[in-house]
Amino acid sequence: MKILNIIFDLGGVIIDLDVERTYKTFKNYISDKYLELEYGYIKHPVFRQYETGAISDDEFIGTLVNLAGNEITAQQAVDAWNAMLVQIPDERIRLLESLKSDYRLFILSNTNEIHTQKFESMANGYNKLSDLFESAWYSHLIGSRKPERQAFQTLIDRCNILPEETLFVDDLENNISTARDMGFQTLHVTRGLNIVEWFKDNPL
Repeated sequence: MKILNIIFDLGGVIIDLDVERTYKTFKNYISDKYLELEYGYIKHPVFRQYETGAISDDEFIGTLVNLAGNEITAQQAVDAWNAMLVQIPDERIRLLESLKSDYRLFILSNTNEIHTQKFESMANGYNKLSDLFESAWYSHLIGSRKPERQAFQTLIDRCNILPEETLFVDDLENNISTARDMGFQTLHVTRGLNIVEWFKDNPL
């Protein structure tokens, strides 16, 4: 079926991520048992709680400061948390601009308020990254996160889209698997895949 809509993940797809930068900073202060990595992301429950809006910014930062034995300030915790957000290459901005004229573009991202404030200002030439999309659906605002089906269903219902007419682009296999099970067409962004080149080589 013809593609009418494209849903993009952000980290690892549009935004270059380096989770190790955050991990290594926290590791100087926080015990390894609290910083286990899962699928390249930090696994501690506080991160999941923050990504679903279950706790506030202050509660999240306070927890990090407490885990660090109060050896870091709140601002140092914020800076370390944001360190994983590296850049948005201009070529990806140009890609989104070119796609926007032919498709409805959406964001579906597992994220949080502190990261949102940071990455929204990272798109060169735009006041906000989300200005390149019809709408943005962030886990901390919708109360669910990928790969939960409800995260996808929220976008389906609120944006009135059909999964079979929609390409879902993400870097994590679990998210791709749920999307595929729900009827979406999918693009799994694996290491080494250049999405700009992919869209050039694979007309939708």
